[in-house]
Amino acid sequence: MIKQFLVVFALLVSQYAFGQFDPEAKEVLDRMSAKYRQVSAFSAGFEQTLINESADINETMAGAITVKGAKYILDIAGQKIYNNGTDVWSYNEEFGEVTISAYEEEDQEISLNNIWDIYQEGFKYILMADNDQGNQVIDLDTVDRNKSYFKIRMMIGQDNSLNSFIVFENGGNQYRYTIKDFTEKANLTDASFTFNPADYPGVEIIDFR
Repeated sequence: MIKQFLVVFALLVSQYAFGQFDPEAKEVLDRMSAKYRQVSAFSAGFEQTLINESADINETMAGAITVKGAKYILDIAGQKIYNNGTDVWSYNEEFGEVTISAYEEEDQEISLNNIWDIYQEGFKYILMADNDQGNQVIDLDTVDRNKSYFKIRMMIGQDNSLNSFIVFENGGNQYRYTIKDFTEKANLTDASFTFNPADYPGVEIIDFR
């Protein structure tokens, strides 16, 4: 009886471990990550859709991002945000003003400059069935239950491209991102990611640093 119990226990532990860190999912994630690690800088368009079924919310906005390492320029909803890895400039076109603040990494947990590697720490992951578009679907569950979200679902193409992902928040919101027009930008300089007031004559500068 004890021997049978140990066998069953071992099987349960094995299945649990597989669900925590699925080796097939890791292979897909590693290939995807390796593809983007080879790109020193890029630009991409994207669509962000906020869905909350209980509140009957379904809103989509388009944006564009340029990335080089931890630096980025994000253009969305009438705002252009420059992050040079030290400071963040948020330019509001409607009000003709830019606010400056010190960059704090924890403020940007999920973004298009870290999504390719985010699985490597703090997540369990499992490979699901392919979706109708032929993408490999992987669910990443957070280990830290104190985060504002509990899961990221990635849709990865057969060419190892991350085509889209969904962030599931604890409050019921889903943020769906579809990546479009991914283009390598090998010649981008670091200076490109610092806001230049000369490019925006008359801009009001509000410095919170």
